[in-house]
Amino acid sequence: MGKKNKVYVFDPGTLDYRERVVTWPERLRRGGLWLLGSLLVSIVYLWLYTSVFGLELPKTTLLKKQNAEWNGKMAIMASQMEDCRRRLDALSLRDDGVYRTIFGMTEISRDERLSGLGGVNRYHDLRESDPAGRLYNNLIKLDLLTKMAYVQSKSYDEVDQMARHSGDIAACVPAVPPFYPGIDYHLSSPFGHRDDPVYHYRKMHTGQDFAMAPGNSIYAVGDGVVETVRHDLFGYGNSLIINHGFGYKTRYAHLKMILVQPGQKVCRGDCIAQSGNSGKSTGPHLHFEVIYKGNYVNPFNYMDLQIPLDEYAQMVKAREEQTGLSSDLVQPVHKDRKTIRNRGKK
Repeated sequence: MGKKNKVYVFDPGTLDYRERVVTWPERLRRGGLWLLGSLLVSIVYLWLYTSVFGLELPKTTLLKKQNAEWNGKMAIMASQMEDCRRRLDALSLRDDGVYRTIFGMTEISRDERLSGLGGVNRYHDLRESDPAGRLYNNLIKLDLLTKMAYVQSKSYDEVDQMARHSGDIAACVPAVPPFYPGIDYHLSSPFGHRDDPVYHYRKMHTGQDFAMAPGNSIYAVGDGVVETVRHDLFGYGNSLIINHGFGYKTRYAHLKMILVQPGQKVCRGDCIAQSGNSGKSTGPHLHFEVIYKGNYVNPFNYMDLQIPLDEYAQMVKAREEQTGLSSDLVQPVHKDRKTIRNRGKK
């Protein structure tokens, strides 16, 4: 047996030391008792360290420090994304209230800007492992910002395209009267609520009625495409609608004769019809409507009835020279009723 296994003990009988061999079972027993004692001491020390003195383990302290740093970064990220969202909201308000309005474009609703963010929650599993919800909420905000930025970018692309064609918009807006202002006419019924002259109950009058002699030339008030041509016994009678684009349409009703066809392109100053007395009408007149983004608006907000007569005549003449068609600006005067020359009186 090796030297390290020898143990010497004092023998009181011989008053001398004698050798005693320590067996392996005994050594194992002693080792086990030592380990058990060490474990008990460690447990007592840990209990005193954490429960009695309220101290934290180094590993716990390190994890808490790392968690605090992580939470701080998440808070900074959330603050930055909230700032970005406020900036995007300001851009969207300016976009709808200024840029898209200038070019007659439809506003993008809040629901459209945030569409596609509902439905299936793809971060459900993350929410279960993130009780505080910091990472979960930041990912939701990031998705929101991504969607808003994409919609805003597409909107600016549309505005840019409209800006490149801004000259076309000026030519399409209904900015002139639909008839030569030098004729005898009067405003027989303005835009707004009125007593219906046939059914005698109050209703909305969606356009303006200009009493004038039948056969007066009616002109397109802006560039566009003839959308519909109708010939009805009642209602609007003979009527047509021109789609000017950019949200604008105009209707010309109670006509005597229509000189254009559906799908035909027309320009401001083209003669498109003659005034008449067709449909539900109590006398010869032109019913004129301006429709913007599907809503009826007051034509007086657009047309300039004070336009100089020579300027209007030059516009018509220029179109006649381009198209080779002629329309006589010397208009017939209605002989059967008193007419009042009332250029622009509301």
